[in-house]
Formats: sequence, C-alpha cells, structure tokens
Amino acid sequence: MTVFAQLAPPYALVEELRQYLSIPPEDTADDVDLQRALDAGKSWVDWFTGRTFGVSGAVPPGEARVFAAATTDAVALVDLQSAAPTVEVDTANDRTFATALVPEQFSLEPLSGPPFDTLRVWPDPAGDVDPLYFVAGQLVRVTGAWGYTDARGRCPANVAQANLLLGARWFKRREVPLSVLSQPELGVSQTLPPQDQDVFTLLFPFSRPGSPGATLAGAQAGGAAGYGAAWTMV
Repeated sequence: MTVFAQLAPPYALVEELRQYLSIPPEDTADDVDLQRALDAGKSWVDWFTGRTFGVSGAVPPGEARVFAAATTDAVALVDLQSAAPTVEVDTANDRTFATALVPEQFSLEPLSGPPFDTLRVWPDPAGDVDPLYFVAGQLVRVTGAWGYTDARGRCPANVAQANLLLGARWFKRREVPLSVLSQPELGVSQTLPPQDQDVFTLLFPFSRPGSPGATLAGAQAGGAAGYGAAWTMV
C-alpha cells in the first residue's frame, strides 16, 4: 500500500506529555525532544496496530491511498471513512490511474460502516454503466478520509494513553543508557524490558488482523509469550 498523506492528527500533545512527566508548563526547554518522542511513539502505534487513528484527509481533495486488488472484484482497504470516495484504477499499468469508477460500479463494505475495509465492484451496475473487473494485483487509488475513530469521531483514549506511555518512556530513555534503572534508596535495579506490557494491553483491542499487535495478542493468549520487568536485588 502506498500512502500520499496529508498531515495526520496527533494522538497526544506535547503539553499533555509535559504534564504527564510533571514538567512545569513554563519549562519548554525539552519540547523538541518531547515532540520527537511522541512522533516516534505514534509511528510505532501505527505499525503495531496496522492502522492510523483519528481522521486524515477530511479536507478536500482528501488523501489518496493506493492498494493492490486482492481478487477480480474486491480491494482490501484500511479504515476508509468516506462513503463517496474517488476511485481510480491503473488499467494502463503505468501508475496513471487512467480509469475512474462511477458510484454505480462499486460498493463499500461493511454496510454498517464507516469505517470501510472492502471496495467491491458490481457485476451488474445500475443503468447503462459497464461493469469493471480487476486483475489481481492491479493498483487502485482511493481518495477520501481515512482513520479509525471512537464513537465521538476522535482518536480512542487507549491509543492516546499508549502514545503518552511510549513518549514518556522514550524521552526518559536517555537517563537509562545501559537499559538498567537503579533505585539506590531501595537497593534494587531494574532491567527495562523491550516494551511496556501496558502499551500492548491498551493497543490489542485496536490491532487489525494480521498486524504485529494481533499476532502478539494471539501468542500471549496461547501462553506463547511473556513480558515483564524483573527487579533484581543488588
């Protein structure tokens, strides 16, 4: 899938991360590093869940995303929010997307959407419109609004919280260069795990089938994976 992206909405703000870390609001010296940590966390969340959150491309002309047709009559999409997107097919196989579909030629699924995860062409379009069939692997460009949202049309709270946890973790990571966090007053040290299990738990319900998050959720449910930090007396 190729994405021609408009500016996507943030999952969490620097001001929120500053408050989360108990940094005074007037102390903006680390804002660049805080923003970088949040941006890195957002990218990781998208990779882990296999989707983006909030709505991007809502402003015309929308955001164009390119998918490969899975079968002769269907294209798998990822959280299309537009009920009337622009659909163009690369029938010349030169990425010019020479053939534009009219609304009578296709439908979006599921019927309960948005979001929609499938574009399907009609074998017998209404009126005098000719049907169009894909060649498996043929490129299809869909332009519209994209993203997964909660019932309010916003980024889900779980995702925002996960972004804050990741942002805080990666901002503070410079204080733990050898991955060992010491608590001298308690006489203990902690080897940091590769990731935070709380982040996994927050994101599992929002991970698309086939994504790293869904795969890990299945492994943990089967007892095949275990994560956690171990405290070691020193």
